[in-house]
Amino acid sequence: MFHMLLWKEWKENLWKLCFCSAASIAFTAMLFRIRITPDLANCVAISIIQMFAVPIVYALDIFSGEMSNRTIHLIFKIPVRRRTIFFSKYLISVAGIGLIFIVTGLLMESLADGREAPTFFLLKINSFCGIAALVLFTWFCAFGCQTTSEAASLVAMFAVFIGWAIVFFWAVVCEVAWARYLAPYSLVQIYGTVSAWTILCQIPGLALVLYIACDRYADIRRYL
Repeated sequence: MFHMLLWKEWKENLWKLCFCSAASIAFTAMLFRIRITPDLANCVAISIIQMFAVPIVYALDIFSGEMSNRTIHLIFKIPVRRRTIFFSKYLISVAGIGLIFIVTGLLMESLADGREAPTFFLLKINSFCGIAALVLFTWFCAFGCQTTSEAASLVAMFAVFIGWAIVFFWAVVCEVAWARYLAPYSLVQIYGTVSAWTILCQIPGLALVLYIACDRYADIRRYL
């Protein structure tokens, strides 16, 4: 039953993968061919835009679509736990977001061909922005899993963006190390490298957020 749920989510979200991939590939090819700015600047611009844009596309109707179309009544009648339904949605979204960043990063490396940056340096920057995007999307799940409209999902996603931006800038200005390590934006490094400690600090928060999101989704309209 779980593989059927995964296949359902894959078909429903395939347009997001195609749209984001096509836009990213076109935008990357254009910037790296025109070369108005250096390859590193192009990579940073594309990676940061993706970090915000791709989670928004995936967050728009991943939960609210079935609520607004009322198909959630049918979904919840399937003899499977609601937590399983949640994870089928989450895993397909994570796989799609990760695939988009991998394709874009490899394309950057192919077009740059090491002419201005070391080999795999652009891929590394793009990959860590992709990890940050996955973390931000995971935090959205805790707030957006019960949204009933695309507008509400968009508000929840922007709330996550802005909330963590406030925490990150406060941590940097006030030199609060523990808060800076917790912020997903700390994974975005242009010139330096991301420490293993920074990545490990994300894991407890993600585990807690997934637990909360899963629990909230399981409690949607118990009478259904």
